[in-house]
Amino acid sequence: MKLIKKLTAFTLIELLVVISIIAILASLALPAITGALSRGQITQAMSNARQIFIANTQMALDAVTTADTNLGWPGDIGGTNTSWSKWATALVPAYMTTNDFSKMLSAPGLVRGANSAIAQASPSALYVYAVTDASTMESTFITTANYTNGQALNSVAKPFGDKGFVVFKKGGDGAVYLQAQATNTTLLPATNFPAKLN
Repeated sequence: MKLIKKLTAFTLIELLVVISIIAILASLALPAITGALSRGQITQAMSNARQIFIANTQMALDAVTTADTNLGWPGDIGGTNTSWSKWATALVPAYMTTNDFSKMLSAPGLVRGANSAIAQASPSALYVYAVTDASTMESTFITTANYTNGQALNSVAKPFGDKGFVVFKKGGDGAVYLQAQATNTTLLPATNFPAKLN
């Protein structure tokens, strides 16, 4: 007796069903992948804010030990005429290279060139606030540029729209906040926000 081998193959309908299942799974996974990418970029911005904070803290400690009025927290440099350029010129290149400073102030959609990193505050992914040596540890030092205290996030604001924002305080505490937390003035009271450097 001879055994007959039967060839089996997918029919066109079975193949289409498998392809459609794969397409449905991909469409379900895409928002999660996009959300993970955004969260990773926001976390990178927090890391960048921390690097600037560390460099500025070193500069502030040097100001205390040397009594050099050209060094310190952003609000201490230049007295009442505190500006972005005075603060950045004190920070770069003594505490951070121009290229590193430029990278720290960049994020998707807001990339700073090395030549403009010191001279001007915008475009910048991070805002720096005029905290002083006398400011409380809860005073805000840096936020991402898409955040204005007490205001709802704008979906087209750079760098992260309404996906989230970063707040880094003088005391060294930094956090990534969600869209819904932008208007929470109990969590982020207006009294903790000095003027932005311009």
